[in-house]
Order: sequence, then structure tokens, then C-alpha cells
Amino acid sequence: MSIKIYLPIDYFTLKKPTNLYGQVQINEDVVYYVVDAVDFDFNTASMEHGTISNLRFLGSILCSDTCAEKPNIYHQLDMRICFTYDKKEPNISLGYIGITPEHLKQIKIILYHKKKVQDLFVNDESTLDQPSGGGGSDCDFLELFRLAQSEVAIHKPKNRALKSGLHLLLLVADAPIQLFKYTAENVFINNIMGHTTVYKHFKEWQSTCDKGNRMKNIVLDRVLGILLMVVMFSLVTPPGDFLIQISHGIINQLYSLLNVLEGSPIGLKLNIHLNNFFLDCFKYHIQLWSMFLDLIEPIVRQVFLAIGVFGCLGFTFQIALLADLISIVSLHSHCFHIYTKVLYKVEKKGLSVLWQVVRGNRYNILKGRIEAHNYMDRQLYLATIFFSAILFLFPTTLVYYVVFAFLKSLTHATLAIFEFFRRKLLFFPLEVCLKWLRNELHEIGKRLS
Repeated sequence: MSIKIYLPIDYFTLKKPTNLYGQVQINEDVVYYVVDAVDFDFNTASMEHGTISNLRFLGSILCSDTCAEKPNIYHQLDMRICFTYDKKEPNISLGYIGITPEHLKQIKIILYHKKKVQDLFVNDESTLDQPSGGGGSDCDFLELFRLAQSEVAIHKPKNRALKSGLHLLLLVADAPIQLFKYTAENVFINNIMGHTTVYKHFKEWQSTCDKGNRMKNIVLDRVLGILLMVVMFSLVTPPGDFLIQISHGIINQLYSLLNVLEGSPIGLKLNIHLNNFFLDCFKYHIQLWSMFLDLIEPIVRQVFLAIGVFGCLGFTFQIALLADLISIVSLHSHCFHIYTKVLYKVEKKGLSVLWQVVRGNRYNILKGRIEAHNYMDRQLYLATIFFSAILFLFPTTLVYYVVFAFLKSLTHATLAIFEFFRRKLLFFPLEVCLKWLRNELHEIGKRLS
């Protein structure tokens, strides 16, 4: 006894959650006729799938990750067959069969062109009325032909027009993301975008789309992105000046911060010479950054336009692009933090080493311990001079290190907030909330009636 599965060739490379409909016949062989398919809805998936005309629910095409996460999904949804797909393989593969004969010889998956079968003409129409219980391939094909023809009869022109319209709308909606995907996968551009938040979010977004269990979140994401794009282009005028003003405002705030550190901040007595050195160095960097912003001002003006256009991809893409923009704008404060951090670590290490020297100790590398050592007078003299100098310079370095570490922490906190909202919008259980809200409204309606 063998198992035959007649599958439309279009479904063999289909990589999205789909319900399969058709008929099953059990004679000498077990024959599955897959004739039609509809999109799989994770929200309404249950034991009651209903029927399409005279077709019955056979099974589904699901992502392999979904089947791995839910191993009992075959029994929960009363599947007879189930195909799985993943990103690596070009086509689907058979993952589950509900009816397994005791003496199974082979499993055949027969691909057929659905349109050609529907367009076939049979001279003697009485052949369609013949019983298909013979078990031969001719009878199998006649039954497949009958099911395909009956499916054509129930489809109305308005349904075809509706499907065509929805398909066209889907192509238009997917055009921006396909364009971005083609651009991001370019070798030269990928080397630049590979470390950006936008590219990482694109990978997460694409993975979510492939699984198909967050479609309402994706729709909401696209709608919010388009709404924000309309608001930005209608209310912010001119949009490019907005970013320029923010950038120069950040520069002015940094100048104000350095002016505060120039004196005696919160009563601290800083080393005058080291403080002046830090101020001159950081002000020079800020001046360079300001000149760089003036140089790329035409490009910066178009960045706001890019944020708006990213609304076609989704609101989360706009958040990711804004996070990258904040990282670029705060680049100079990040550099200041690196400078002060390196100097702070050098002075801290120098103090710890010289402290052992002035105490007459040293660290024995072989034994891994601190032990006494007889230093010469000139060694102790130099160590004392360096220790005193670093000790008096250390408070000034510590103040600058704390200030710019705090600025970096603020930047990271802002980026973390953006990432939190970006991920929450993408993975928020919106379907559950909508179901709960619908049930609550239904209960309120019952009480009022």
C-alpha cells in the first residue's frame, strides 16, 4: 500500500503559512488531492476549519520553526498532512502524515499544474461520473480533474477581481520593503549598513514576516509609519532645518557644559593646567564637529526626508533610523568619553603600582603575590614624585570621566528606550489584546441589551 499526494506545483515553492483543502480517498492506496489553499490564520486556528465548497481541510504548510515550537500542532488542528518550509531549502517538504498504513511501500508526491488541469476538456462528460474507486492512476486523475473543475465552478468573477485587487495591493505594499532588501543586500552597501540598527531591525522584521504569526503587528507598524510620514511632511516646515537646529543645539549645550567645568564645578578645585588642556582639546573637537556639520548640511537636510520615507517600511524602521541618527550626532561625546576613560584607567593603574613602590612592596609575577622589596633611594624618590603628581591630577581626570560617562549613559538609555519600543511594537501580543477587547465589548453589548 502506498500514499499519493497530488499537489499543485505552485504550492511546492510556497513559503508562507497556508491551509490546504481537497479530498482524501482510501482504497488500494491512500490518495490526497490538494486542490485549493487559503492563508493560515494563527489567531483563528482551531479544530473547526470549515470547508470550501465540497473540499475538506487536509492540513497546512507551516514554517519549520513553528512546528518545532509547537510539536502537537498537527493533532491540535486535526491535520492529515503537513508540509514545512525554511529559508535554506527552495521548496517545501513533507513533515507529517496522519494516516500511515501498516505495510507502507512508498510515498509519492505528484506535482500538477492546476491551471492546465482546470482547462482540460473531456469529450465524454459521463467519465466524470464514473466511480474513482479503481485505485489506478487514471481514476486518480479523473477524480483530481473533477475536483478541479468543481472548484472553477464555485469561483465567481467578483471573487477573482477581489483577489486580483488584493494581489495588486499586496505588490504595491511590498514594493518598498523589496527595494530596501535589494539595496541592503548589495555587497558594497552591506559592508556599511551591516552594523546599523536599521539593518539589524530589518533582519528581525523579515524573520517575523517569514514566521507569519505577527501579521497584525506588521500591518499596524506600516500604518503608523505612513501616518507619521504624513504628519512630518505636513507639520514640520521645512523639515531639514529641524535636524540642523537640533545638532547645533547639542553643540551649544556641550559648550555650556565645558564652560561650567572651566571654573570650580560644585566647589571642586581642579588642576588649572590639566583643566585648560582638557578644555582646549574638547573645544577643538567640538569646533571640528561643528565645521563637519556645516560641510554636510545639505546631506543632513535630506536625512529628515529619509526618516519620513522610511514610513513606507514601517514605524519601527523610523525608530531604528532615528537611533542610528542619535548615535551619529552623539559621536563627539562618545569620543570624549573614550579619551577620559583611557586617561582615567592609566592614572588609576599608575597610582596602584606606585603605591606599592612607595610602601616598599612589589608584585611577584611568578608567585602571584605582593612581597617586600628593597628599592634604591633614587627609585623611591622618582616613584614618590610621580605618585604625588598623578595623585593631584587624578581628581580633575575623574571629574571629566564621570561627566562624559554620564553623557554616554544618557545616550545609551535613550537608545535602549527606542529599542524597547521598537521590539514591543513588533512582538507585542496585539492579537490577544484585540480578542480580549472584542470579548469585553461583546459582554457590554449583552448587558446593555
